[in-house]
Amino acid sequence: MILIVDDDSNLAENCSMLLEAYGYEVSTALSGEEALLQIKERQPDLLISDCCMPDLTGLELSQRLNATPSGSPFPILLMSGSLQCQVAATVKSYDAFIKKPFLAESLLSKVQALLARNFLSRREGTQENK
Repeated sequence: MILIVDDDSNLAENCSMLLEAYGYEVSTALSGEEALLQIKERQPDLLISDCCMPDLTGLELSQRLNATPSGSPFPILLMSGSLQCQVAATVKSYDAFIKKPFLAESLLSKVQALLARNFLSRREGTQENK
């Protein structure tokens, strides 16, 4: 499941419809706090989050998820039209960043790459534990 977090309901819905058209299961949250509740209920395979949200920014949400000893158990794709957020995401080495506005193909390629990398990483971790 992919969780999309954005306070812009139109953007969240458009991203959701695009990904669902390609066979992905998608859930949306309109705030960072709502995202945290959904993550507790059901851990996503990928989190796509806007950087600039009023209650809990995408950067703050990512920092909370990465604060555990093992880090975030799933990749995080941050998105924003803000150059400041792009620089912060790059400096802090988040999994990926996409600049708004973006083309559907750009989003799809980042999603596919992150999910594939996460799948391989989980698979390698499972084989190492045997």
